[in-house]
Amino acid sequence: MMTDEFLDHRALANRREVWDQRLHADEPGQLVSVVEQSGGVVGFICAYAYYDPRWGSYIDNLHVSHEWQGYGLGRALMRSAAIWLSDAAPDVGVYLWVMEANARARAFYDHLGAINAGTEVIEDPGGGRAPNCRYVWADPRLLLS
Repeated sequence: MMTDEFLDHRALANRREVWDQRLHADEPGQLVSVVEQSGGVVGFICAYAYYDPRWGSYIDNLHVSHEWQGYGLGRALMRSAAIWLSDAAPDVGVYLWVMEANARARAFYDHLGAINAGTEVIEDPGGGRAPNCRYVWADPRLLLS
């Protein structure tokens, strides 16, 4: 879904830089939750309150390591973000982007009650371009059900 050149040579450094910034930021409008198991990170989520004037708060990343998928960790991370967003930005919706080709993630967001509000071609950090779907919840409390 991303260019081979980026994945083979630049992805790790890019992600380390982004997450170093996020984990050390002192931003009241940002949430980062990390789940550790046996001394290693097995899942994380990053959300921003009031990120977009039209779409509302933004979930920028949700990742669960492959071996931990299917145990409810993704749902628990989304729930933690929803609780935080319900307090931090209760009067706006929530949205995220997911690559159109990522059928498993799209099914997960469908199951959580999100609405696919449309597809746009978006440039990724490596310079590749791919169709991404914007999934939305009209209210952060919808993620709590």
